[in-house]
Amino acid sequence: MGYIPGEPALPDDIRGGEFIRFLAAYRGMRGTGRAGELCERFELDASGRIRRMSKGMKQKVAIVCALMHDPAVLILDEPTSGLDPLMQNRFIDLILEEKQRGKTVLMSSHMFEEVERTCARVGILREGRLAAVEEIGTLKARRSRTYSVTLSTPDAAAAFAAAPGLRVQAAQGCTVTVRVRDGMSALTAAMARFPVTSIDSPRQSLEDVFLHYYGKEAQS
Repeated sequence: MGYIPGEPALPDDIRGGEFIRFLAAYRGMRGTGRAGELCERFELDASGRIRRMSKGMKQKVAIVCALMHDPAVLILDEPTSGLDPLMQNRFIDLILEEKQRGKTVLMSSHMFEEVERTCARVGILREGRLAAVEEIGTLKARRSRTYSVTLSTPDAAAAFAAAPGLRVQAAQGCTVTVRVRDGMSALTAAMARFPVTSIDSPRQSLEDVFLHYYGKEAQS
């Protein structure tokens, strides 16, 4: 089994490479297995002392330690925490490769995009209980998206928020937050008529998806 905890607790007083070799010896491995390959893949220089490493560097050490012995089962708790977007993509690619090799992957994450790219089924926990288990395709089909639209003036934002067909969640100053589920036509039509300066789609958590999917029943 390979395990990445949500908050890796690594010994501060040794170097990253020393800790990797220690774990390899503890597991009875000959050599360090895939450690070299993984360090290269994640651009990890493990020669430095762990106490001087950034959170992202420590996360890379945890990833190497979890996968270097080629485990059949991976248990991952927020595995990309602290990684920059490039390294997050490399990690996701690695997990997809491991799945293709027949590995079992159990991952805990709050980010829908990460789960969407790596998982086949999703279990949602609420208040310590398994509230739902769904195929990822079902959640994708039922998911709505939230867009933050910024306009040139507060008056323009107020007029935009009153446009027909929009499901407005909030309007403050020059920014209007709109939820879209059944197509973009109403939003794009409104944007074409008003002075929009920018549009952003905030990352959506699995809890947001869950609450929208189950509605008020999920909150009871």
